[in-house]
Amino acid sequence: MTSLGIIGSGNVASEILKFNLCGINKIYVYDIDKEKLHSFCEEFCDKNIEICSSIKEVIFHSDIIVETASISAVDEIFKYIKKFKQKHFIILSVGGVLKNFSLYKKLISEGYKIHIPSGAIAGCDALSAAALGDIKFVELRTIKPTSSLIASYYFKKYPKLYKKVLKSNKKMVVFEGNVFDAIKYFPQNINVAATLAVLSGKPKNVRVSIIADKKIKKNIHEVKIVSSSGKIFTRTENIPSPNNPKTSYLAVLSVVYLLKSLLNYR
Repeated sequence: MTSLGIIGSGNVASEILKFNLCGINKIYVYDIDKEKLHSFCEEFCDKNIEICSSIKEVIFHSDIIVETASISAVDEIFKYIKKFKQKHFIILSVGGVLKNFSLYKKLISEGYKIHIPSGAIAGCDALSAAALGDIKFVELRTIKPTSSLIASYYFKKYPKLYKKVLKSNKKMVVFEGNVFDAIKYFPQNINVAATLAVLSGKPKNVRVSIIADKKIKKNIHEVKIVSSSGKIFTRTENIPSPNNPKTSYLAVLSVVYLLKSLLNYR
């Protein structure tokens, strides 16, 4: 039997545990928000859940660790991961992997088991394969409902743009730039960009455009990859997660799929 560790007890963690995950006999969970943590445990009181006092404790007790919290949580995971080469780590806040990219590449080369879910886009397997050759560039064009973007830090930095976006009934490009700035200004909205950057192996070759549209309810991601092996174009139209419009439901399902694959393998 396998023990599962969950770091973060928000919407994604709740959606994951709604699935039948055969082979798990114990769940260890931690969240910095104690009220949210206790509500989570009450929701899944039928499962064998134990609350931990730290991220380190979750890692110590668990065979598979799923991070659903934040970039700062990923930073902390990377502090301890060297001691746990035999464990599997599924990272959702891929911006944290990008932040620690050099260490991530080193650990992967040494056989550590760090998994990046495909998230809200298609074609990640092809991108990973193309990365064995030469990635020329990757372009991401993300179109999201205006309501899911306006709370981002970016609009606090540019209040005039914020007012303009609220008044406009047309699609509007609100950001164009590199992947690092995209993640900095839209940390809860643009995890896809980080995934592309990490899997491509060349973060500096990833460009991002973010478009706000009041008329849509889906999250749309268009990806163009040009490499020595050819060109790849994908378009994914995502239904938002039921309880969190900032997260695509496909991103949740990609975690469940990866988790089930690891459980079957074990």
